Amino acid sequence: MRFSFHIPVPTPRLEFMFEGTKKAEESGFFGVFYADHTTMSPQKGTGTCYDAYCFLTALAMITKKVKLCTGVSDCHRFHPALMAHKVATLDQISNGRAMIGLGAGEAMNIDMYGLSRKRSVSKLREYIILLRKFWTEKRINHQSDFWGEIKNAFIEISPIQKSPPIYIAANGPKTRQITGELGDGWYPLYQPPWVIKKNINEVKDTAKKAGRDPDEIDYVYDCFVAIDDDNPENAEKRCEFFKTSYLLNSWITNEAYPGLNLPEGMSVHDFGMDSNVALDVFSHLNRLPETILQDFNCIGTTDDVIESIEKYKVAGITHLSIMNRGPDPNKVYEIFRDKIIPYFEELEK
Repeated sequence: MRFSFHIPVPTPRLEFMFEGTKKAEESGFFGVFYADHTTMSPQKGTGTCYDAYCFLTALAMITKKVKLCTGVSDCHRFHPALMAHKVATLDQISNGRAMIGLGAGEAMNIDMYGLSRKRSVSKLREYIILLRKFWTEKRINHQSDFWGEIKNAFIEISPIQKSPPIYIAANGPKTRQITGELGDGWYPLYQPPWVIKKNINEVKDTAKKAGRDPDEIDYVYDCFVAIDDDNPENAEKRCEFFKTSYLLNSWITNEAYPGLNLPEGMSVHDFGMDSNVALDVFSHLNRLPETILQDFNCIGTTDDVIESIEKYKVAGITHLSIMNRGPDPNKVYEIFRDKIIPYFEELEK
């Protein structure tokens, strides 16, 4: 079982993030994920979205072991040659620690800039293939519906790794199929263990059909972790603000709770900065089950968190990425270092 951590966007004070990254590395964490967002909030000035590759490169300079991954980039904003160049550069600077999270894209990062998300699934598949070509082949000749003619092309840098791992943000059947066929890792949106188990089996079945070993895929779950052994209710309160996000992914929430029937007219992928539908969607907040934060996250006492992680492990998760909600972030890292990571290491012996 791997453990990584996810730095939020908009991103708080840089010095806190740098210190938190070093603390996590010292505590035995595997990697760090950072969202590749141009924006995240409806209004300018509500936070900072740093360029993901500049940010991860800065982290590479102050760490030695942790892997560095976007959570996630998309297949629209950068030509695949440019993205391959970014990842290869990060891999060189970090001495072979670069990974890339990749998805079909979200409106907030694409639509208002005049970019297109048309045929995003087909584009994502080709993007993955082209990234690996730019990393491993001397010259590329390729005719693309999306990028035109790529003729005798190359990038004048190679990653230290032969091909940096690609984690796919697959939340539907078509992208889960791509994950099974081409992905090194699966990095989906939040979902409870009983839903994630079904979706992992779908990825594995596709991998088998493609002639791959499904156990070579890293199955990641990214969620909030808050630990308070003295007052577990306080840990839940630290995550309360996030409930609205389960309305923006209502197809997953409806699958988790049959009969809930939340409106599915909006998803986080289509949520724009000027969306008029948001207020209507958020009006359904009081319909969410009372247990949703516990069902989708790992919160409460240390024992509660271990129990939640065990449920995801049984469901097939091989890698937990945490968004550290404290209440004391340093204490959370120490609990992982002293109790949680050793517990799962011993379990797997």
